[in-house]
Amino acid sequence: MIVMAAVIANNLTTLRAAMPFRRKATAALLAFLVGAFGAHRLYLGAGRWWLPLGVTVAMIPLLLGVENWYRSPAFFLLMVPVAAGFIEALRLALMPDEKFDALYNPGSDRRNASGWAPVLVAIATLMVGAVAVLTTLALLFQTIFE
Repeated sequence: MIVMAAVIANNLTTLRAAMPFRRKATAALLAFLVGAFGAHRLYLGAGRWWLPLGVTVAMIPLLLGVENWYRSPAFFLLMVPVAAGFIEALRLALMPDEKFDALYNPGSDRRNASGWAPVLVAIATLMVGAVAVLTTLALLFQTIFE
């Protein structure tokens, strides 16, 4: 039993050493650019990374050929993973380096020293994400109350 525990502990140490180092700015940039497809979740090694991709891929064919695509329920469902990508980008960009390393680089000797890159990603995310989400909300209210 003790030998088995030692083997498992050794395997976990080997597995952590084999994990690639993940950069906070890269994860935030992926969430900002392609968060609707779950690319940042794949980069971070998260389980079920394909869920945003599934929603996005399922909604796109429903929008093709629709005259007023911006009033289609599929458009509003498509915007859910897009908005979630923007929120994830902000969460990752504004997370302290120590917390990011503890979550996504456990057991690594390397540490993130991110500097200005995540701040710039957060600024771009706020600019683009706010416009996208507010436009979607305006279209939603126009569709509901018109």
